[in-house]
Amino acid sequence: MELPEDALVQQHGFDSKGETYDFGTITILWSQPVSALQILSPDGKWRWVKHIPNALVVNAGDAMEFLSGGFYKATIHRVVQPPADQRGHTRVGAFYFAMTDDDVRLVPFAESPALQRAGIVRRCDDADAPTMEQWRRGRTSAYGQSELKKKDEVVEEEVINGVVVKHYN
Repeated sequence: MELPEDALVQQHGFDSKGETYDFGTITILWSQPVSALQILSPDGKWRWVKHIPNALVVNAGDAMEFLSGGFYKATIHRVVQPPADQRGHTRVGAFYFAMTDDDVRLVPFAESPALQRAGIVRRCDDADAPTMEQWRRGRTSAYGQSELKKKDEVVEEEVINGVVVKHYN
């Protein structure tokens, strides 16, 4: 995004204790030989994440989509049962969920030259943007509690803190 090297680092309290959820800035996981993770590709098809030995898989989260003004899209993903030939194998995962500090307002880095060239997409007005804490609490408290509105065959939506959240089936 052509920002100072520590622009995102400064907004993360790496030493602070907190809850971990899959809607922060990034999720990092070890690549696994047993398939289970799929991502929704731009053509609308679910694709297996290919295993690369000793590699990390990095998914962008909702907060990164907010902060990058849509430059980095949140990775739409799911975990499913492995293919039949892999179901008897043990699967062990190691995951790291990163979020900004709770008081960071989830607005795009408008000063980023890369974002200015690409065009910033705001999910809400900057004045209405939730903080990381509001977004985290809103997402966790709504989980399984809210009525989802069917948009089409594969997408359902809900509104959390004034922001539309899509769920993919």
